[in-house]
Amino acid sequence: MTADNLARILDGRRADRPDLPGLYGEDGRSWTFDQIDLLAGGVAAALRAEGVGAGDRVAYYLTNGPEIVFFLFGAWKIGAVPVTVSSLYNAAELAESVAKTDPCLLLVDGRRPDMLAAFLADARVPVRSVGEPVAGIPALPWQREVRVPAVDVAPEAEACILFTGGTTGRPKAVSVTHGGTRGSLQRLARVSTGTTEEGTAAPDARPNLIALPLFHSGGQHSLLFAFFVGRPAVVWERFGVDRLADLMQRFGFDNLFLLPTMVFDIVHAERDLPFDGVKSVLVAGQAIAWPVRRAFEQRYHVPILVNYGSTEAGHIAGWTSRDMKAGRWKPGSAGRVYPGVELQIRDDAGNALPTGAEGEVVVRSELTRGYVDDAEASRELVRDGWVHTGDMGYVDADGVLFLVGRKRDMIKCGGFQVWPEEIEDELRTHPLVHDVRVLGRPDERLGEIPVALVVREADDALPDADLADRIVAYARERLAHFKTPRRIEFVPALERSATGKLSRAAAPLPEEGGPR
Repeated sequence: MTADNLARILDGRRADRPDLPGLYGEDGRSWTFDQIDLLAGGVAAALRAEGVGAGDRVAYYLTNGPEIVFFLFGAWKIGAVPVTVSSLYNAAELAESVAKTDPCLLLVDGRRPDMLAAFLADARVPVRSVGEPVAGIPALPWQREVRVPAVDVAPEAEACILFTGGTTGRPKAVSVTHGGTRGSLQRLARVSTGTTEEGTAAPDARPNLIALPLFHSGGQHSLLFAFFVGRPAVVWERFGVDRLADLMQRFGFDNLFLLPTMVFDIVHAERDLPFDGVKSVLVAGQAIAWPVRRAFEQRYHVPILVNYGSTEAGHIAGWTSRDMKAGRWKPGSAGRVYPGVELQIRDDAGNALPTGAEGEVVVRSELTRGYVDDAEASRELVRDGWVHTGDMGYVDADGVLFLVGRKRDMIKCGGFQVWPEEIEDELRTHPLVHDVRVLGRPDERLGEIPVALVVREADDALPDADLADRIVAYARERLAHFKTPRRIEFVPALERSATGKLSRAAAPLPEEGGPR
């Protein structure tokens, strides 16, 4: 019997700790691992009754919450493939996601009836409600307890379709595999717990907060990792500082996994959160700005650890508490490359570069089968089993990875390479800059110039032109001349993806004649 089916992770917890709580909702409900397995079985039976079988895709357009756990494992039990669509998408984005992935069934809830009505006008896929019938959509009768054993699947079988954040273009539908996902979990377990064995958490281990939504790869990996090691999971609808504070008081989390934007909100919150029992905060999803990290650690005296990876490549590098205690941590790095990860730094011609040389981060991985909606992009992503991350960086002699930027975001200014993240980190330290995004703009003389889109602090009364001059002068003191923004444009806000990443593609370019 193969263990690659992700549903076998739940099988293991149902076998070794059936009566322990495995899942909590923020509303006070809870389920044991045995109850989770039985309700996932109810979903599996209901999907089979709809004609869903192994390899069939089922799209989920559901508000984030604990019930999604049953739907994920229910699909995996029968070898079906969840297509997790963001519940924040509008009708057009939902229709686009369905068209890209071609599911045989779409499951929805009644939280956005207007959106559903707009989608149903042209729907070409059967739709079922997971609750009461809504907008004429019949309900899926899943809420019963059924013991359904997980079917065998091949390691390379499609496990899930996730949508990337779309920070540099439209979101792409990524196909990930059962075997690749399990391998990524094992690598993370090895560096976190020292073993790849499942169910190693103590029976009284604190639950893990699944801070990211379950339509996101970070949310799904957090859930799977909690169950893999044997910890309960707390699933909420969405992040909020007050919500987080309440859950921290209720559950006494000893660790947290957050996005940089969440840490930013925590740092800027007026209230103090109960971090007394938290030993560390793991941050992933994008680089965290140094001023934000420093402000958090100074306020709460809790170390921030980083984890570098992606939906397409899985867990690649990071720092653990053991690294910190051993003095291995290096400032500005993405972390030590995890044991078992095959990583190369390559030039544009595909040649592997030596230690210390900058190039694209390329990882051998069986996690992804590519993009289901873009064959050309898939060929660029996965070549001969190596995933091309699009991130630029280098590895030092100690096996520590440093990132310098995104390959496609790099700005070529007068022949020099300029990385937007470096400029952004410096400008965020200015007391009158609330947030910033740096873009490249065509320039006849220099090819491209860096342009900074700045969100001002709310209580700042300086005229735009004066503040722009101050910001440029501030940058010149801290950066090489070719990295200094040539233009400053003030904007009320910077657009973010559903998971909090700032979007370069969606940010408006400054018009000629704006503030300098």
